[in-house]
Amino acid sequence: MRKTRIAAAVVSWMGLAAVGLGQTGCFSEGGFRAPHVTRIFSPRPVAANPLVVPSTDFDTVWNKTIAVVDKYFDIASENRLSRTIVTQPRIGATLLEPWSPDSVSFADRFESTLQTMRRFAIIKIEPAPSGGYLVKVEVRKELEDLVKPDRQAAGRAVFNNDFPVNRTREIVGPVPAPVGWIPRGRDANLEQAILAGVRDALFL
Repeated sequence: MRKTRIAAAVVSWMGLAAVGLGQTGCFSEGGFRAPHVTRIFSPRPVAANPLVVPSTDFDTVWNKTIAVVDKYFDIASENRLSRTIVTQPRIGATLLEPWSPDSVSFADRFESTLQTMRRFAIIKIEPAPSGGYLVKVEVRKELEDLVKPDRQAAGRAVFNNDFPVNRTREIVGPVPAPVGWIPRGRDANLEQAILAGVRDALFL
């Protein structure tokens, strides 16, 4: 009796699987047809930057974009009047931090492992000329610039301990910002990851 029930359950499950495969197009008139390899392993289409969102609901586009960006960065400011989202800088994930998604490709993780990199994003949501909105994502990458090695191995006797005389001077003109990070351009891989997340969140 138990074997009969198990056989009936197996047959029913096989029937449901056949119906599901038939609905997904795996069965044709000539019988079973396996999906093409390129369809399984093909990369996702590249998202345009700025991404065109055919929606007139600004609040939905704004909230969905913030939810996607929050997966990669901490939000520093949200300005609805200027339609701009600015994030906090984040140190790039290394090969030993697979849980951090900000370093998208293997090359990015390898680069962040060898040297200290950080990224921050600026997102702008502007009205599109043909209706809807344009979501523009800019992820900027920077390289840390130190005055001296962070963990230098030289002894203290190598360095000069004489303190210079403190002379007060009047500063004329703008004060230059201290150089601590060197701009390294934009991170196109992370921009595509954020745009793909926004596209999926809005079902585009």
